[in-house]
Amino acid sequence: MFCFENNVYKSDTLAFFGVGHAFSTRLGGVSRAPHTRTMNLSFGLGDEDGEVLENMRLLCAAAGVSFDGLVGSPQRHTSLARRVTCADRGEGVTRENTSPSDAFVTDCAGVSLIVRMADCVPLLFLGEKENGMPVVGAAHAGWKGTVGGISENTVAEMINVGADRDKIKVAIGQCIHECHFEVREDFAENVRAARGADFAARHIKTNGKRMTADLVGMNKEILLSSGIDERNIDVSPYCTACDGETFHSHRASGGKRGTMGAVIGIV
Repeated sequence: MFCFENNVYKSDTLAFFGVGHAFSTRLGGVSRAPHTRTMNLSFGLGDEDGEVLENMRLLCAAAGVSFDGLVGSPQRHTSLARRVTCADRGEGVTRENTSPSDAFVTDCAGVSLIVRMADCVPLLFLGEKENGMPVVGAAHAGWKGTVGGISENTVAEMINVGADRDKIKVAIGQCIHECHFEVREDFAENVRAARGADFAARHIKTNGKRMTADLVGMNKEILLSSGIDERNIDVSPYCTACDGETFHSHRASGGKRGTMGAVIGIV
C-alpha cells in the first residue's frame, strides 16, 4: 500500500530497518518556474542548479537517506542495470557520471539511488542477503526499457549481489496509466518483436481508433516471470497524466514540465 506523507509517497512493502525510500511529487520543493513548481529534480528544465540540488536534499530528507551518497545518471531509455559501490557516491548528482544507466543496484551503506520520471515507470527494489543485510535497486522504465527487460535485469543484478530472489520486493510508483498512454501500431509492432504477440495482446488494447498500452501491467508481468512473488509487488494506483496538480506529466503538459524522482538507499 502507498501512503502519502511530507509531500512524497512511500510503499509499506519496502519497509525495512536501515533502508529509506520515497517517490516524489511536484510538491514540497523550491522550484519557482510555473512548469517546474515546486519540486523538480532535473537540471536544464528552467530551474537554477542550486534549486534542483536543494530539491534533491529535500527528497533525501523525506526518504531518510543520504544526499551526499546519492547516485543518479542521465537516463537513455536503456535496459541496463548497474551495480553501484561506495566509490560512486555523488556520481551523476554532484559530480560527472562516467557510466550512464537506467537502473542501479547496491548493497553499500551510505549509498542512495535515484531515478527520475515524468510519466515513465519508476521501480524501487528491496532485497535481503542470506546474512540479513539489505540490497536495494532503482529502475527507470520507459516503454523501451520496459520491453527490453530493465525490471528483470535489475532483479538479476540484485541476485548477483547476493539477494535472495524469494525475498525481493518491488514498489511500482506513479506513472502514466493505460487511460492516458495512447500509442500507435508501430509501438505494438515493437512490443510484439520484443516480447511476443501474446504479451502485446495482454497489454495493448484497441477501442475504435484509440490504442492504449499498460506499462504497469507489462512491468508486473515481467517481474512475475522473473520469479518475484506477486505478494511482494506493490503498485501505485496513481496516474501522472490524470493529476497535474500533484504530478509532473510529459504527455499532459506537452513536454513543458519538471521531473519527479524515486529514491532508495541503505542508511
